[in-house]
Amino acid sequence: MGGKRVRIHTNFQPNKCCKRRFVGGVDDRISQLPDDILVDILSRLSLKEAGRTSVLSSRWTNLWKHTPSLNFDVGQTVLDKLYGQRELFKREKRKYVKWVNSVTRSHKSLTLKEFKIRFALDKSARKAITRWLEFAFSRQVESLELDIKSDRHTSTDYRFPNELLIASKLQPPSDSVCIDHPRMLVDFKSLKELSFRSVQVGDAAIEFFLHNCPLLEKLIVHHSEKISKLEVCGSSLKLKHLEIVYCFGLKSLKVSAPSLTSLKVTSLDGLLLENVPMLVDASVSCKDDSISIEHLFSVLSCCVSQLQTLCLDLTRRNFRQEVNELCELPKMPKLKKLVIVYLARGYENLIRLASFIRASPYLVEFVLKVDLLLYW
Repeated sequence: MGGKRVRIHTNFQPNKCCKRRFVGGVDDRISQLPDDILVDILSRLSLKEAGRTSVLSSRWTNLWKHTPSLNFDVGQTVLDKLYGQRELFKREKRKYVKWVNSVTRSHKSLTLKEFKIRFALDKSARKAITRWLEFAFSRQVESLELDIKSDRHTSTDYRFPNELLIASKLQPPSDSVCIDHPRMLVDFKSLKELSFRSVQVGDAAIEFFLHNCPLLEKLIVHHSEKISKLEVCGSSLKLKHLEIVYCFGLKSLKVSAPSLTSLKVTSLDGLLLENVPMLVDASVSCKDDSISIEHLFSVLSCCVSQLQTLCLDLTRRNFRQEVNELCELPKMPKLKKLVIVYLARGYENLIRLASFIRASPYLVEFVLKVDLLLYW
């Protein structure tokens, strides 16, 4: 019979931990697998599920501590239950902070593929959040997401500590005890994905990441009031996905990134696109009455002919001045999917959207999300 040859190395030494063959008197073949395979299996479980395996036997006690993925996302369902319940939120917040602190203190892996924080945290958790960031960056994290969206009973106002950026270039003293001189060296070189939601991070910090993270492909910033004049520019940028959403202090955004394929913005004020030859997926908002459809397409003029997916949020109030604008739109010859979020005043108002379809001769999918006002 034919087949592939398999070379067996006679000097291979099995993991000592694999000698344990029985758990509770039952033949346990899974425990005979090498550590790296077991850790890979555990990394596909939730953190709490992986932690529970430590009670199986001494073979499993510390395996979960080597998982390369630390996902502390409690889920939207849990967060929804907490909103509006002040006392319950306080109790759960303390539990959450204690949980993350416990895991980060006992974790053994030298590197992290993922580190995700998602919980409604208030100002009392600021020091803990900073320690978590320091921990993640010291483990050469590849994907970092910090989502601390607060509800009406909390006040986060967490500012990204720029001291971490300075610390990345300094050797920490051995007797250091505070974030200004951290115990661990922070390292951004392995970072591929970075997401800040409800984190006050400024222009300088974002541009630092762009130019000091050579592998960075995804950058997401939501609800930061510290962004004002941002430049996402550089011929060597690896960035493929960019989201700058609900950053209401943003005055100008310049984007020049040759590898960028996806862009999402909720403000067209001061948006300038240059050198984006790979951009095929765009999501933009035109909610401001001062922004016309004509202006929207002028901003996209350098890439509109290459777009394959376009999402437009047109939920705005001033409709009458746009009747003529919607008759003449630039051709979008490569557009396959079009999503429009629209606030219509009367059924006849929807007819004007036919202009978008006429401008997209090869359209495959058209999604229309409508809020209909029958009385106006």
